[in-house]
Amino acid sequence: MRYSPRYLTFVCFLLAAAMLTLSGCVSGILANLAVSAPNKEHPPRVVRDADYAERVDALYSQSWRVKVGLPAAELAVAVLEPGNYAFRYNVEVKQNDQGRKRLAPKLDWTLPPQPAAAPKGTVLVLHGYRDAKENMLHWALVLAEFGYRTVLVDLRGHGRSTGDSIAYGAFEAKDLVQVLDDLDRRGLLAGRLGVLGVSYGASTGLLLAARDPRVAAVVALEPFSNARDAVVEFAHGVAPNEAAKISDATFAAAVARAEKQGDFAWADGDVLAAMPRVKAPELFFHGAKDRWLSPDNSRRLFAQAPHGSRIGILENDDHLVLSMRLMPIVRDVRQWFDRLLAGMPVPEKAE
Repeated sequence: MRYSPRYLTFVCFLLAAAMLTLSGCVSGILANLAVSAPNKEHPPRVVRDADYAERVDALYSQSWRVKVGLPAAELAVAVLEPGNYAFRYNVEVKQNDQGRKRLAPKLDWTLPPQPAAAPKGTVLVLHGYRDAKENMLHWALVLAEFGYRTVLVDLRGHGRSTGDSIAYGAFEAKDLVQVLDDLDRRGLLAGRLGVLGVSYGASTGLLLAARDPRVAAVVALEPFSNARDAVVEFAHGVAPNEAAKISDATFAAAVARAEKQGDFAWADGDVLAAMPRVKAPELFFHGAKDRWLSPDNSRRLFAQAPHGSRIGILENDDHLVLSMRLMPIVRDVRQWFDRLLAGMPVPEKAE
């Protein structure tokens, strides 16, 4: 199993819960783990590393905070303009002494030497669970090089945003409507609007598309179809040995408790139920080897997606691999946005 550092706290909490015998204590620990803001327990690199933060912040043409809610929070928002960033990116697979593998992405860029060209459109880029917008820079930079204004957002409780709890899209989709309103007021919604999201961000992006007709195209990488079910599926996928020691009844109690503790409705994070309200065509990609969120999540969503939507299942990818690398799907993503946002003709079938 490969663990990114941001998931180690999750695994440790799950292990602690598995070692307890009182179901009330266990469900309380699990509920707190499910809804507590991840950036409280594991601040992202951009918060911990001042040099990295300075370099990243210099990349953004603009960055600011947007007040959202209720419940109240402030979201960190940043913009990359179209341009030639001499973007270089690769993902190395490293192995420790115990034989455990981990993915090590490496990216580099230079600031464009001249003013950006007019954007072909705008793409909102959304990160995954326990993540931050800077971990989506590979997608933001490549889309900027393709000619799009890219907007990165730290969802509530993540990255440099505030918020005491998270809600798996129930609050986050509403937050993003307010972010779009703010972008519009600033004159930053150039052309048609697309959304690209990974996992938690992909599902939130779909819920946003169900709420806001400004979204004209979606790329959803490894989304969940139902937030309530995803919490349990994710726990079993990330830490199967620990999760196996926790009963179904305890998980059910934890899910119910999380809803009350977070003061939201799981039904508002039911992406599948929201699909009839989504008008924007969707391009889904999911790894066949994804054990954290099964590719059946994408298949269920695709079955209810608007006409013109597409799906690709990548035979050799798991949850982390698909989220971190650009190849082999970057060409399909570019063609998708070029056709739906910029009106450019592309081949009919995604690979």
